Amino acid sequence: MAKDLAAFVRDKAQKYTGRVFLKDFGSDRDISYDRLEEITNSLACGFKTLGLKKNDRVALLHPNHSDVILTYIAIAKAGGATVPINTLYSPSEIEYIINDSGASILVTTAQHHAQIEGIIPNLNTLKHVLIKSDTQTIEDALKKYVGPLKTAELEHLDPENTAIIFYTSGTTGKPKGVMISHKNLTFSGPNVAQSYGLREGDVTIAALPLVHVFANASPVFGSLSSGGTVVVMERFKSEDVFEAVARHSVTWFPGVPTMFHYLLSAFSRNPCDLSSLRMMLSGGASLSVEALSKLETNFNTEVLEVYGLTESTGLVTANPVFGARKPGSIGIAVSGVDVKIVDAGGKVLAPGEVGELVFRGPNACQGYWNLPKLTTEKIKNGWLHTGDHAFKDEDGYFFIVGRENDLIITMGYNIYPREIEEIIFKHPDVLEVAVIGLPHPEKGEIPKAYVALKPGAKVSGPDLQGFCRTHLASYKVPEIAFVKDLPKNHTGKIMKNMLPKK
Repeated sequence: MAKDLAAFVRDKAQKYTGRVFLKDFGSDRDISYDRLEEITNSLACGFKTLGLKKNDRVALLHPNHSDVILTYIAIAKAGGATVPINTLYSPSEIEYIINDSGASILVTTAQHHAQIEGIIPNLNTLKHVLIKSDTQTIEDALKKYVGPLKTAELEHLDPENTAIIFYTSGTTGKPKGVMISHKNLTFSGPNVAQSYGLREGDVTIAALPLVHVFANASPVFGSLSSGGTVVVMERFKSEDVFEAVARHSVTWFPGVPTMFHYLLSAFSRNPCDLSSLRMMLSGGASLSVEALSKLETNFNTEVLEVYGLTESTGLVTANPVFGARKPGSIGIAVSGVDVKIVDAGGKVLAPGEVGELVFRGPNACQGYWNLPKLTTEKIKNGWLHTGDHAFKDEDGYFFIVGRENDLIITMGYNIYPREIEEIIFKHPDVLEVAVIGLPHPEKGEIPKAYVALKPGAKVSGPDLQGFCRTHLASYKVPEIAFVKDLPKNHTGKIMKNMLPKK
């Protein structure tokens, strides 16, 4: 039976009393499971005193910190929904999300005052702005506004209530608010713990941005579901990750491929002791087989590729911890989630045939905030359409080949960028690569690869094209352009829509 977050957190606090749930990297502050329950109950009552009503939205503009997690849970316990906002956003982007969500309260820190100062008059629904100083906790800041925080009996909430609205990065048009319910979170947390084989006493790192569902579903709610500890980092930095692993005996690390490329590069310059690491989880984008192999060899740990998206509140598929892992695969459907590959008409395709990956389950989001038409377009008969093209093999393992709009058609031939990217990644001088399609007057489209090289590397474009020709059909050999860095969003995901289209 689905639970609301208040009941879920209470059960975990009783089960794991005394264990540490949250640590802030570089700080002495530890928050145990029982203190998590006490603090979030007090905060929930404080927000109600401030005027938060059931189904109200609270915007949160705050860097990675344990207070972000406390706020998510407290707002949900109070019956509201948190709207996380990326701290890298411009004032106009912040203004759009606050107004679109209709947030009545904004919680932020003094370091972001300059970002919001000029837009306050334009925030139509905002009633309160709560600003933390650099030395305050979220409890200190709320006390300043409402006085001493009290704990009262919290009403039972419908598990279908919205708990968090994650706004997508807006790669196609304006950002869209993805509505995540209590049920989504209380299903996905235990599901992550089961899929990863998490144990009581495991320690992980939340270096992924907490404004993104991956950081919440995996390190936060996965750990909360299994009695683990989360070391929260304000931002990702390879040297800090290595230090945290050694200092806190970290046992597993979730990240995106860009993070793993940086970790490999830093490790090659300064090898260190990572013997406590049992596994690494890669999601958010495709990890090349070459990089996966290097990670397992250099770090002497297992690397599991997993697949999910904001709309899935975490996992859709994962390579099993106990069972066969297939490099390059996103694994098998996780427990309680149905996954299939369909054609444009919704027909289920045979193994090996490429189509759209769709799924259904208790992890599927409620839809898009104030966008009923888009919701009905994306969720059909309970199946959520991801827009990702994939195929399933005879063993039930899924393989992503690219986004629906990434497909390149040249002279009638279909080319999926990942196939070319996998080959270029094998070149020893390549750090990162992204392939897109460009219009061509005769061929329709041609592939073009944007390549970032490792420091000191001097390979030429013709050299890379020659390398590709030994592994790819001639029509798949891309044009080459070298760049210092590839454009990325706040999670480290490469933003292909920002690459030059010429």
